[in-house]
Amino acid sequence: MKLKFFGVLALGVALLSGCAGAPQMPVTPDAVFWEQPSKRIGVVVSEVPSPDVYLPGASCLLCLAAAEMANSSLSKHTETLSTDDAKTLKADLEKLLQAKDVEVVEVTEPLVVNKLPKFKSEVPNTAKRDFTAFKNRYNISHLLVMDINAVGMQRPYSSYIPTSDPKGYFNALGFLVDLSDNTYKWYKPVVVTKAVTEEWDEAPTFPALTNAYYQAIAEGKEIIISSLDSKAVEN
Repeated sequence: MKLKFFGVLALGVALLSGCAGAPQMPVTPDAVFWEQPSKRIGVVVSEVPSPDVYLPGASCLLCLAAAEMANSSLSKHTETLSTDDAKTLKADLEKLLQAKDVEVVEVTEPLVVNKLPKFKSEVPNTAKRDFTAFKNRYNISHLLVMDINAVGMQRPYSSYIPTSDPKGYFNALGFLVDLSDNTYKWYKPVVVTKAVTEEWDEAPTFPALTNAYYQAIAEGKEIIISSLDSKAVEN
């Protein structure tokens, strides 16, 4: 279990919300965007992290140690859960793009966002890092990035004291960059927590929380797909 320190891709993505000024707000592509012809979209999806128990608010070392001990049985169980449902997100995104007559190009190189050059512009919804080099490198018009930051359980703390029961947890960020001007055509942070209505503390298998875990992943994926799909948003 962890106070979440996200991996390289996620650390880079955090910079996209802007080191200075207001954070980037969500952006949804309009129907006109999908009607535009000749789009080749590169797709890169992060590795799905191992399921874990996240304890925000247990910020001191002693607090964290106490919280980890109190949730050790849940942590042991969470680490055994499957991430297969989350791993299908890449295929789901590619299927959506292909249904819109978009040519999909897989970007295989690691994307270390915080090592990309900074990009300065006063135009709204402009990425703070420069993705435009991918245009010629892969012969693509847009780059779709999906960073799955966390799956597992979340239990907030105030120092040593839990402030809620554990919940199923999914955390991701998706964005689509127009490589002609480095602007976002889609930007969607997603954080899902799913509470349980039954007793949660049923070690060693925690059936109610296990169900909430899979529900959080399913709901997170649905939010991502429907946000990117203009028709779903309009309907």
